[in-house]
Amino acid sequence: MPGNKVAESEHTDTTNHTPLVSVVMPCLNEEAGLGICIEKIKRVFERENIDGEIVVSDNGSTDRSVEIAESMGVRVCHQPLRGYGNAYLKGFAEARGKYFIMVDADDTYDFDLIPEFLKQLIDEKKEFVTGSRYLGGGHAHIKFLHRVFGNPLLTAILNMFFHTEYTDVYCGYRAFSRETYALIRPVSPGMEFNLELAINARLTNISVAEIPIVLAPRLGESKLHTLKDGWRSLRFMLLYSPNHVFLLPGVSMLVVGMAVHAMTLMNLWHFGDIRVEEELAIVGTIFSVIGVEVLSLWLHAKTYSFGRRFEKENTFLLSFYRLFTLEMGLILGSVMTLSGIVIVGVIFAAWLRHEVLFGGNPAWMPFAATLIMVGTMTCFSSLFISAMSITRSFEPRPLWVQGPTTK
Repeated sequence: MPGNKVAESEHTDTTNHTPLVSVVMPCLNEEAGLGICIEKIKRVFERENIDGEIVVSDNGSTDRSVEIAESMGVRVCHQPLRGYGNAYLKGFAEARGKYFIMVDADDTYDFDLIPEFLKQLIDEKKEFVTGSRYLGGGHAHIKFLHRVFGNPLLTAILNMFFHTEYTDVYCGYRAFSRETYALIRPVSPGMEFNLELAINARLTNISVAEIPIVLAPRLGESKLHTLKDGWRSLRFMLLYSPNHVFLLPGVSMLVVGMAVHAMTLMNLWHFGDIRVEEELAIVGTIFSVIGVEVLSLWLHAKTYSFGRRFEKENTFLLSFYRLFTLEMGLILGSVMTLSGIVIVGVIFAAWLRHEVLFGGNPAWMPFAATLIMVGTMTCFSSLFISAMSITRSFEPRPLWVQGPTTK
C-alpha cells in the first residue's frame, strides 16, 4: 500500500496535520468493546505503518465510554442529537484524514482488514468500499431475523429499485475518501444512514467494491430495533424511489377517474332503466382527485430525490421546470377552478328557473366538483413547486441541480 507514513501518537496531533486515514466510530454506551477496538486499531496502525487517527463520536453515553476513549488518547467529539447517522455526521465533520473508515465500537469487525480497505481505495482506485458479511459466510453472528429476512430483503429491494448489486447494504464497515463523502453528502439521522451511503454511491456513479468480512459476536447491548429500523429503512428507500410509490398508482387512478367522467358525461353507461350516472361520476371524482394528488406528491418527491441524488441531468424534470412556471400553474389551476364554478353556477341557476340542462345528466355536478378540487390543488402545488425550483438568472435549472464542484 503506497504512501503510508509512520503512525503518530494521538496526543501529538496538531490541527494542521492531515493523517492518511480517520477511523470513525459512533459510540453510545459501548464501554464493553470500545477500549478493545481502539487498542486493535492502534496495533494495526503501528504494524502496517499507517498514519491514522481514531475519532470516537459519542452520542450521549452514560457509562464509561468517553472516559475510556479519552484515557487512550483518541479524539472524542460529542453529538447530542441521538441517532446512528447523527453520530457519524458529527464524527466525519471532526475527522481530518484523507480517507474515512466507518467501524462499530462493539468489536464485531476485523480491524486487520483496514489495510485492505485502503488498498482498494488507493491502489485499486475504488471510490466506495464496503464490507459484506454474506460474501464469505461471515454473517453467522447476525441476529436470526436480521440474517435470514431483514438484511437480505432490504438488500434485494434496494438492488431492485436502484439497479445495484450489493450483497449486504447494512454492513457498517465502509471506507471512502473525503472527496467521495463530500460528493454523496448523506443526511439521514438514523440507521438508514447506511442505506443512503449505498444508494448515493450508486446514483453518483462512483466505483464500488465489496470486501468479504466475518462478523464476530457483539460486545455490549445492541442498539438495533428490528421493526422500527426495518420500517424506517423501507420508508427511506420508497421516498428515494418515487416512481415505484407514486407515479404508477397516480397515473392509473387519474386515467380511471377521467375515463369514468367521460363515459358518464356522454351517457355511455346504460343499465336498463336504472340511472347510475351520478353515482359513477362521484367515483370518477374520487379517482381523479386522488390520482392528481398522488401525482403531485410524486413530482414533489421526484424533485427532492433529484436534488439529493445530484444527477447531472434529468430530461423530464428539466423540461418540466422550463415549461411549468408559477404563473402557468396558477393560470391552469385558476381556469379549472373557475370552469367548475361556472358549471355549478349554470346548473344552480337553471335549477332556480326549474329548467333542465345537459339532458338532465346528473354527472355534470361531480365533474364540476372535480375541476374545482383539482384546480385548487394545482394552484397551491404550483406555489410549493415554485419554492423548490428557484432558478439562476443565466440558466433555467433549479439550484438543487448543482452538484459539488469537486469529486
